[in-house]
Amino acid sequence: MNEEKLNKKILEKLMVDGRKSIREVAREIDVSPSTVSNHLEELMENGVIKRFKPAIDYEKLGLDLTAITKIQAEGRKISDIVDQLRDEGSLTHVYEITGEFDILVIGKFDSRESMNREIKRMLNFSAVERADTSIVLNAVKEDSSIDLNS
Repeated sequence: MNEEKLNKKILEKLMVDGRKSIREVAREIDVSPSTVSNHLEELMENGVIKRFKPAIDYEKLGLDLTAITKIQAEGRKISDIVDQLRDEGSLTHVYEITGEFDILVIGKFDSRESMNREIKRMLNFSAVERADTSIVLNAVKEDSSIDLNS
């Protein structure tokens, strides 16, 4: 099995269960634990694996409102806005995008009031020209894992 294929198999196993032991992964893909360990170390050193963290059910934590906001901004100020949004605790995703809007932001909130406060905060940035917010009615799929073999 080539290295790329082996890395993908290891990653697939860990995307299903990040707490799976090296021995379990090795057994499931029929390689030695030291091989899995070496590949994991390399994947982390190369930044392919950024960190291990739990998959959270935000609704069970009371964060059952999801808002998606698209922001149109002054071109030279986009980086400044993104820098200000990056560390906002209620935001799960901040993207610079192409098209009519420049930034796409996804946030999780426990109430309309907290969502409203964050949206107003974003709108108060002087470089924001326009914003469009949608509230998610039904999260059909919320998972950052993808099929690495497609």
